[in-house]
Amino acid sequence: MEFASFDQKTQQDLQKFVEAEQAKAEMQTTIHSFTSRCWEKCISNTKSAGLDKNESTCMENCVNRFIDSSVYIVKNLQNRR
Repeated sequence: MEFASFDQKTQQDLQKFVEAEQAKAEMQTTIHSFTSRCWEKCISNTKSAGLDKNESTCMENCVNRFIDSSVYIVKNLQNRR
């Protein structure tokens, strides 16, 4: 997107907005990815109205491991800088 026709402050505001929207899109992609992976791993019966105890526990553990892994990777990358 070209911001040259706007004043400096507006350009900066627009740039921040675009960066924030890109970050949101990346987060949504990440959430979709781990939801799909955990669903495939944990859910065996889609005919019931809800998750059984084992499926619920599996989903919770899967998501928690994904979050733990993501935090570990981010910290590791930050330490390399």
